[in-house]
Amino acid sequence: MSDQIPVFNYQSYSTGVELLAQQMSSQTRQAVREESMSGKRHAFDQVGAVRMQKKEGRATDIPLVNTPHAKRWVTAQDFYIRDFVDEFDKLKILNDPTNAYTQAFAAAASRELDKAVIDAALGTAYVGEDGTDSVALPNEQKVGAGGTGFTLEKLQDASERLKAANALMPGDTCHVFWTARQEREFINTNQVSSVDFNRERVLPDGTVKYFYGCHFHLLEDDAEIGHLLPKNGSVRSCVMFLRSGVNLGTWKAPYGRVAWIDERESYQVMAGMSIGAVRMQDSKVIEIGVEEV
Repeated sequence: MSDQIPVFNYQSYSTGVELLAQQMSSQTRQAVREESMSGKRHAFDQVGAVRMQKKEGRATDIPLVNTPHAKRWVTAQDFYIRDFVDEFDKLKILNDPTNAYTQAFAAAASRELDKAVIDAALGTAYVGEDGTDSVALPNEQKVGAGGTGFTLEKLQDASERLKAANALMPGDTCHVFWTARQEREFINTNQVSSVDFNRERVLPDGTVKYFYGCHFHLLEDDAEIGHLLPKNGSVRSCVMFLRSGVNLGTWKAPYGRVAWIDERESYQVMAGMSIGAVRMQDSKVIEIGVEEV
């Protein structure tokens, strides 16, 4: 009976997982650069800044500069999840790419992807020829909590630091990740809620999508994973970064599969992915501390 499930059920399930995980659920994937990877680890090459030299006299040699090179490493993280179904009628629902199995597994993949990106943005980056040297986010890239929530002054401070470092270049985009609590605090700011300062009417929709040159995204705590945006005591770490500041490496994009398991006399429903992320440039990431009491 169960082993007569049409093949299109399998294909629809796989397509459904990939559709939801890649296009609908992840908050960070749209805000970073993504590249296909191979091998266990991969190094992104970086070229540093140089200065042109002034020409001194006629027919003189062109000065030679030593162009700085650096590497930042990303390592694959493998994730998977599975469940078993042994009733034909229940398995038939996998024909619908928006069924509960697909949504649950795609959401799980998206949360893990978001956590990997945020951890990379705020955590340790590995550099050097062999990737054994570690680099923490410098203190000058952190806006302290100062006993307050998410304020306009903190947003302006973070934005100013990016601009002062010449990190924000034409064509790049700026993204801020926070929770609904910080969004509410920010909406209560006169400059945000008033159309005299903001082109968007935030109060009717109850959300901030774009303000002060930044795109805003919600990242809430998860019952299984915990804090997607780190929290130490009463201080939450929100983050602002440029799209060019964080890279997502994809070894295997989120996928789904259904397979018959003889020893269980059941169908195995599973999903998996292999991804990794790295902070490419410290100057393009700002940690914004906020107080939650």
